[in-house]
Amino acid sequence: MNLFFKNHGPFEINYILNKINFSKKNIIKKNKIKNISNLFDAKKGDISFFDNMKYVQDLKNTQASFCLIKENHTKYLNSKTIALTTSNPLNDFILISKLFYPEASRDNFKFVKNNKFKNNFIDKTVKIGKNFSVGINTVIKRNVIIGNNVTIGSNCVISNSIIGDSAIINDGTIIGKIGFGFKFIKNKIKFIPHIGHVEVSKNVYIGSNCSIDRGSFSVTSIGSNTMIDNQVHIAHNVKIGSFCIIAGQVGVAGSTQIGDKCMIGGQTGISGHLKIGNNVHIGGNSGVLKNVNDNSKIMGYPADQIKNFLKKS
Repeated sequence: MNLFFKNHGPFEINYILNKINFSKKNIIKKNKIKNISNLFDAKKGDISFFDNMKYVQDLKNTQASFCLIKENHTKYLNSKTIALTTSNPLNDFILISKLFYPEASRDNFKFVKNNKFKNNFIDKTVKIGKNFSVGINTVIKRNVIIGNNVTIGSNCVISNSIIGDSAIINDGTIIGKIGFGFKFIKNKIKFIPHIGHVEVSKNVYIGSNCSIDRGSFSVTSIGSNTMIDNQVHIAHNVKIGSFCIIAGQVGVAGSTQIGDKCMIGGQTGISGHLKIGNNVHIGGNSGVLKNVNDNSKIMGYPADQIKNFLKKS
């Protein structure tokens, strides 16, 4: 997950507890914490958090050594993970993440130009595959890996991303920027650090003037052979499957998962932390507010099965 940001850990667990605001200040056995992670990706030596019942199965299965958690949720935690009880798990996790990854709360503007690309601003550290094509006035910052046969248009900005083979990215698109994540902590608005990145798989088509945010505590990913129209926004931690077709002006809120072979009509909004199944068709101008099962065809606001929508209409 933290492919492109420096980890400033490890930190001793009691040092970490002294830096946060909402947890009980119990002194516990000395233990080095190597990293932060979401519950699903966590490994031994990591610290994670839980504050949403949608992820209770991840909580039960997590390999994290410590978990920030509310007292009433500890009954769901497995016996291998030590509970750190807190009134606000996410806020404490944000403060901890700033210890490990202080640079991830903002975008990195340090730049050393690769003079091979005279009409663009491509950092020397960018790894570029064979048969690369790029327009003019495009900026490709540090922390980018580009595969073979990739085409990128003019006036794009790409950072913190892995671009797969044969991907096409059209003019004006921005990929890998920090996402829209804020929390009100001790009378201050604080950015949620975004230590993740964007993974664009092979044969993906991305239209003009799209925005794809990098992950916060996970990865934003687009599956192979997915086609995305102009002016689409994909927020942090969103995961889109393969062979999807997404029309213009669609917005997908953070941490939502979309399955394979889905079709999404234009000007549709999809709320955050949802699961959209495989082979789902969503009509244009819809508002999706809840999970959608495989093979569903939905439309409207709030989106419902098309048969029900037509009856109401």
